[in-house]
Amino acid sequence: MNDAVLITLADKNFIPQAKQLFSSAYWNGGWQGDFLLLAHEIPEEDLRWFREKGIIVFPCKPLSEKELAGLWHPSIVLDKFYLFTPFFKQWKRIVFLDADIIVRASIEKLTDGKELFSSPNAHGTSLRKEFIKKTKKNRELFGRLEKEYPLQGKAFNSGIMSFSADVIQEDSFKKLMELYQRFGELNKYGEEATINLLFYRNWHMLSPLYNTYPWRTHHLYDLSYNKIQAIILHFVRETTAKPWLETSPFHKEWLANFERADAIDLLKPQNAARMWTSDEEKRYLRSLAVRRSLTFYRWALFAADWAIGRIGLLIKKLSPALYEKVRIKN
Repeated sequence: MNDAVLITLADKNFIPQAKQLFSSAYWNGGWQGDFLLLAHEIPEEDLRWFREKGIIVFPCKPLSEKELAGLWHPSIVLDKFYLFTPFFKQWKRIVFLDADIIVRASIEKLTDGKELFSSPNAHGTSLRKEFIKKTKKNRELFGRLEKEYPLQGKAFNSGIMSFSADVIQEDSFKKLMELYQRFGELNKYGEEATINLLFYRNWHMLSPLYNTYPWRTHHLYDLSYNKIQAIILHFVRETTAKPWLETSPFHKEWLANFERADAIDLLKPQNAARMWTSDEEKRYLRSLAVRRSLTFYRWALFAADWAIGRIGLLIKKLSPALYEKVRIKN
């Protein structure tokens, strides 16, 4: 038994993804603690590999038979509520990572006990945008929600969570279920909004390097995929292929991690492939900010040039004489 445990969630269709996640955390992340699988109705024969590796298996009973109201999330994601049951108090620190993640560098800082609950920001998502209010019924429910929880500030991403066992109370799981039953039909991204409500205004924000979305980074910073750096790559809502698909620019990396899973030996923890210092994080994030500014100005110049061209064509059509006076002559 270690002080910290690393957890992911999978059903029978996501077993390769769980293996890759554990492998990348073991070989690249240098994870020194226990490993645990939240197993959503996985047949026992498919769990043999995990048990033989010494990975703890926590069987999960479905918490909902209904299709979730929000965007593209199956009901399996509600199994994250089990993380806040007394069973997990046997560890001092609990770290959860979604199975659509590649760990690239040390995740040792996630075991830091200074903060009770830590998670990276859900990029571009405010707490208000975690909820849907399209129909009249939803708007009424949203109004009741907002009276209890003024929806201000940012939301955290429940795909990466690090928290102390001290946050787990006897009624934490019950509170989550009650919050979901009351407001769950407003949730846009599965379980995420509900867990955000449980830790409303009481969480610490991790560096965005722990939650790098490749597609977003590629477009927002005009950065080629092979130059993206991160501690954790998170393939959430990717418009490009998921990394376990051959068409993904990250498929070779994902496959290499998956193929090393059989060599995991929890009795022989590994050193991390890379340790990011605070200064390295700051320099890289500053470089991204500069790239974003340059990208913005390039698009602004392009838009201005396009607009000037359109105006010129309009002037030429309406007043050829004026056009000849104002046009730039070579």
